[in-house]
Amino acid sequence: MSQLTTGFVIQPRLAFQNKRDQVLYNFFVSEANFVSNTYCERGQLRARVKDLAEIFGHSENIIRACINRLVEEGFIEKKRLKGSEGLLITVVNYSEYQSLETYQKSKEPKIEPPKELVQLVESENNSFDQIENKFIQQRGSGLNISASDAQSIHEVLSLGISLETILDWMDTIYAYYSKRNNGRTIRSFKYYEEAIKTQQQKLQQPKTNVTPFPKPKKENSIDALARYAQKHGVKLGGTQDGNT
Repeated sequence: MSQLTTGFVIQPRLAFQNKRDQVLYNFFVSEANFVSNTYCERGQLRARVKDLAEIFGHSENIIRACINRLVEEGFIEKKRLKGSEGLLITVVNYSEYQSLETYQKSKEPKIEPPKELVQLVESENNSFDQIENKFIQQRGSGLNISASDAQSIHEVLSLGISLETILDWMDTIYAYYSKRNNGRTIRSFKYYEEAIKTQQQKLQQPKTNVTPFPKPKKENSIDALARYAQKHGVKLGGTQDGNT
C-alpha cells in the first residue's frame, strides 16, 4: 500500500454499477500516492488481492471480480508485479480528480436532463436492484451476478411487465424448479428470462372463437338394448326358434 499517511484526498462522485466496486475504488483513491516516489508514481499503489480480501471481508474471487470490472469500465489500470508483490494499481485521471479546479462551478449554464428521463433511469435502476437481490437470494450463493445475468435482467425489464409481477413470477418459477429438481437452485437468470417470456406469450395469446367438439350423444335405454341384442345374437319381438 501507499507509504503516504498524511494530508487529505478528494473522492470523486462517479457512477458505479456495483456498490462493492465503488468501495474498493474509493479505497484505491485514498491509498494512492499523492506524490511520486521510489515506491510508485502519483496516483498509483501496490496491493495484493489476499490483503484486500482480509480488509473487506470478501473472498479473493470477489475482490478479483471487482478489480476486473473497474479495469473494464476505465476507472483503474492494473499491472501484475513479479513474485508475491501483487498488483500495481493506477487510478485513471487521478491528478484531475485531486485538483480543486476540476470541481469549480462553470460560468456556462448547466443543462439539466429532463425530469421524466431522470425518473425513468432511477426507476429502472431500482427495479434492476430488486430483481438482482431476489435472484442472488434464491440462488443461495455468491454476492455478484455475471454479465450474462445482468443482460437477462435488462431483457426482462424491457418486456414491459410490472416489477411486482416479475418478482411474483420469479417465486413461482423458483418453487416449481426446486420441486422438480430435488431442491436444487437456479444458477443462471437466463432460465428466469425464458420462463417469464413464455408466460407472457401465453397471456398475450388471443382467445379463439372455435366451437368446441360436440359432446357424444347420451344413449337411451332402447338404443342400449338394441345394441346389446345385436352383439349377442338376440332377436327382439319374438323367440329364437321362430314361433309366434
